[in-house]
Amino acid sequence: MRPLDPATYCDPDPRDEARNARHLSKYIFPLQYRLSNVFTSQSPTKENYKQPDFTDRERDIQLLGTCKTPKRLKDVVVLLEKMIWRHGKCHYKLLRDKTCPSKVSSLNDLMH
Repeated sequence: MRPLDPATYCDPDPRDEARNARHLSKYIFPLQYRLSNVFTSQSPTKENYKQPDFTDRERDIQLLGTCKTPKRLKDVVVLLEKMIWRHGKCHYKLLRDKTCPSKVSSLNDLMH
């Protein structure tokens, strides 16, 4: 894996990182923010009931507006910040190519 270029790399803004971590926590812990979730959603008795899609909560989060982070999640938000920061630094494609080299690319190299 190639190291980050120190000349071009700059640390992300801590306020942006904290905001992103709080936003992510609303996806992971919707019950703590009183958002709808799979455990509390009302299921109608109709035969053609469609399960709500909880993968995109942006509309629900916007309707919620600004709110305080619950006290019990304060320590978790710090861990989420670290996770987001590490995710940004990881070169997934290089890691994948090193651990699971493609047989197709190996064959192409042999042919050329």
